[in-house]
Amino acid sequence: MGALQLVGFGVASTLLALTLRRDRPEMALVVSVAAGLCLFAAVAGRLQEIAHTLSSLAERADLQGPALSLLLRIIGIAALCEMGAQICRDAGEGGIASKIEMGGKLMVLALAMPIAVSLVEMVLRILP
Repeated sequence: MGALQLVGFGVASTLLALTLRRDRPEMALVVSVAAGLCLFAAVAGRLQEIAHTLSSLAERADLQGPALSLLLRIIGIAALCEMGAQICRDAGEGGIASKIEMGGKLMVLALAMPIAVSLVEMVLRILP
């Protein structure tokens, strides 16, 4: 799906959701969530391209497999949490959306801790 189609579908879905929101707010939420999932599915194919590009860069930079795997997991967590938070915001639950975002950030931090620790240890070995 091209960018123009993506935007067109998004705008059309938004107009439909806004039209429904007056009389059937529950259906507007369903349209909003369904449109979000469709848009995500439409661009999900690009994730394979991104993973392939990152894999090529990791090979050229001589990164080990676990580092690339970690990077892909972090990207996945960030995308998933962002989508979940936006769905909650669409439903009017900003508080829950904020908690999802905070949870995602903590998960990313937990995944990145071993790298941060090894960087600090490396710097400490270099410094006198």
